[in-house]
Amino acid sequence: MVKMKIDILINYKDRPTELGLLLQSLRTQTYQDFDVYILDCCSGTPPETYYFLQCLIQRMKFEQHNLEIIHADKSRGVAMDRQMLVDYVLKNGTGDLFCRLDDDVILNPNYLAFLYKGIIRGYDLMSGVTPPILNPETPRDMKFILPIINRVVLNADGTFLINCDDCGQTYIGSDILPTDHFRSCALIKREVHETVKYEETLTPSGFREEQFFSFHAILKGYKLGVDTGAVAWHLCTPSGGDRRTNKDELNKQNQILLNRWTKRMYQKHGDFIEDYHERLGIKETEQDKLRSLYKNTNLIYCNEL
Repeated sequence: MVKMKIDILINYKDRPTELGLLLQSLRTQTYQDFDVYILDCCSGTPPETYYFLQCLIQRMKFEQHNLEIIHADKSRGVAMDRQMLVDYVLKNGTGDLFCRLDDDVILNPNYLAFLYKGIIRGYDLMSGVTPPILNPETPRDMKFILPIINRVVLNADGTFLINCDDCGQTYIGSDILPTDHFRSCALIKREVHETVKYEETLTPSGFREEQFFSFHAILKGYKLGVDTGAVAWHLCTPSGGDRRTNKDELNKQNQILLNRWTKRMYQKHGDFIEDYHERLGIKETEQDKLRSLYKNTNLIYCNEL
């Protein structure tokens, strides 16, 4: 079987050291059929001016990876900057798959290979787990999340009852599980990006942009999965990126936007999450669905009164 080529998409801003660590972790991937596109979102110092990044970029080119840095004329916020890079790569890239990576993660060597395996098995979007690298590792037993990771349950009017985030830690073993939404990094079929756009109504904050994208993809009929063995260690860098003094307020606004949009979709399509589960062949009792109601991974963040 001929392997599909991957276009790596990295949105970057003022994190040169972290970018260097990410590029080095790409160099050591077991899956090497990829090119790299970096959107510099108005950094104070352009990334290619750092000597150590120059060295890594040149080495990757020697290793047959095309690597291109695109400079944005202004920062449009996380979601719109991501869409800007997607649009560029749709026009100029050659990959069958797009892999979005945050600029402050370090990938385990089998990361791309694990996500690719999920694509081969029929998923349209594959993600992994993104545990904080600074925390002690306490792998979790998958029996506590089966059969769906990052489960969502909506009540009778489309309000979030459960909105799990199970991808902030590692797991015992590796398995591919269906998911209701992904976190941070993902390998995505080109055709998905041709039909699904990042949400335009969000604040400049990136909070919930992945969940908007996931729900849009589900409504388009696509299948989303997570490989619990695909690990992108999160540096949780406090500097660089799209950091704003009013981040908490922007995050809250994004959650409210998601709440309202989800209710509208529920009114229009019915319980599209349960329909998605049925399409995946998942059958559960009400008790099974509500197992995550009181878990600390059930992160509603805020609901409007």
